[in-house]
Amino acid sequence: MKKRTRLVAIILILALVVTAVPTGIALLGGGGGITSEQREAALSESSELAAASWMSAIPDGTRITSLTIPGTHDSATAHITPGYFLQCQKLGFSDQLYAGFRYLDIRLALDEAKDGTTSLKFIHAFGNCRKSGSLFSGTLHLDDVLPQVYQFLSENPTETVIFMVKDEGGDDDPAKFEQAFFDYLDDDAEMWYTQNEIPAIGDVRGRIVLATRFEDVNGEGEDRMGLTTHWSQQENKDIIDDPQEVTAINDNAQLYVQDRFKYGVSDKWAAFAQSMKECQAGDVVLSLNFLSTSGSGSAGHPKAYAKQLDSQLLNTDLESGRSLGVMIVDFGEEALARHIFAQNFK
Repeated sequence: MKKRTRLVAIILILALVVTAVPTGIALLGGGGGITSEQREAALSESSELAAASWMSAIPDGTRITSLTIPGTHDSATAHITPGYFLQCQKLGFSDQLYAGFRYLDIRLALDEAKDGTTSLKFIHAFGNCRKSGSLFSGTLHLDDVLPQVYQFLSENPTETVIFMVKDEGGDDDPAKFEQAFFDYLDDDAEMWYTQNEIPAIGDVRGRIVLATRFEDVNGEGEDRMGLTTHWSQQENKDIIDDPQEVTAINDNAQLYVQDRFKYGVSDKWAAFAQSMKECQAGDVVLSLNFLSTSGSGSAGHPKAYAKQLDSQLLNTDLESGRSLGVMIVDFGEEALARHIFAQNFK
């Protein structure tokens, strides 16, 4: 009976893999992804700047929302099972930062041990993120990652990192989650900017800018919660005229988000391109424009979509003279990060 159950499970997984092959993936021109020529051209953009310290060339008075910033979606998923459906990155946190990415998408859940201790682990949907690619690798926790970010900022004090934190555990006790997160933060409080006001880069060099997507159920207050960013799950598959959602960060600042993660490749590119064209990013507007998608099918394969979408972005001449906000990608690499942050210097 057990053998039959295993066989049925294998058949179901294979069926999911087959049905998950992205539909319409050739609509953007082939499935080869980023070419060596594209990569070489992108790496030559702003080649005088090191990817690890590109913010050093930004004037201190510039608001971080007035920059064009490369970011990664589901940043912790370089090692996750099943990778076919859930992996969204190939680089770990340190490598992402050294490649030039300055926005990290942090999806956490409570991890309560039998002895009563509580920690926060990285997850994506139903999968736990892991420390490495080894079959015996342990679960990736927040205290595995924060030292990497602190070390990067110590070695590159001209930089800042936006840390967008979401409680991804559907069954989490919100109060316990919030307390657990701030326990981590308080261990190195001097490394964090936690006010709900958009900072100038000169005020946050060498520090993490906290942005939160969870409710303040414990009453920490605006001086602790960072940039408060709340938006609805944009999981509809219907194509709408305006793909962006607009909400308030505070009384003076707004948040624009395009995260249509159930669109097919061509529709996703159209939503991203429209949001880029209509981008309102500036001193009082934070714009988050996601290029990532899990597709419009019953199960997704982010890597296949990212090959097409990342290549399309590298083929796009980014408009100069204004901020294009935070561009958030799957399977980010230095060529893509450099193509995005080079727009600041055109």
